[in-house]
Order: sequence, then C-alpha cells, then structure tokens
Amino acid sequence: MGIKDQFQDKANELKDQAQHAANRGRDESRERGQQGREQGREPGREQGRERGGQERERGQQGRRPAPDPMDELRDERDRSQS
Repeated sequence: MGIKDQFQDKANELKDQAQHAANRGRDESRERGQQGREQGREPGREQGRERGGQERERGQQGRRPAPDPMDELRDERDRSQS
C-alpha cells in the first residue's frame, strides 16, 4: 500500500466521521426543537411571552448612541481648571 493510498484512506475515514457527526447534530437539534414545541403547549406559556419582551428590550439597547470620549476629556479639563 502506497503512501497516497494511506492518505486517501485517512481522508475517507475523516469524511465519514464528519458526516456521522453532522447527522447526529441534526437529529439532536430536531429532538430539542420537538421538546421545545411540546413545552410551549404546556401551561407555562406566559414565561415565553415575558422572555420575548426581554429579548426586544435587549435588542433596543444597541441603538443608543455611544458616549463621546472627547466629552469625558472636556469634563475632566473643566474640573481641573476650576
């Protein structure tokens, strides 16, 4: 068996491992999604609504203008001159 064949075998082995891992990940995500849908049907749906409101609030926080560093320097300079 030549070195090229060894590399090809290893590449095929790694490819198979990656495909199996991807399939497992898909299966697990489907299962988690199904569990989430089932939990959403339970009486605790109010918690989900509250959580959704918090996410909207968090999203709004990023829209505030950033403080200007020059304002801080001016304030510092004014304090030192007083």
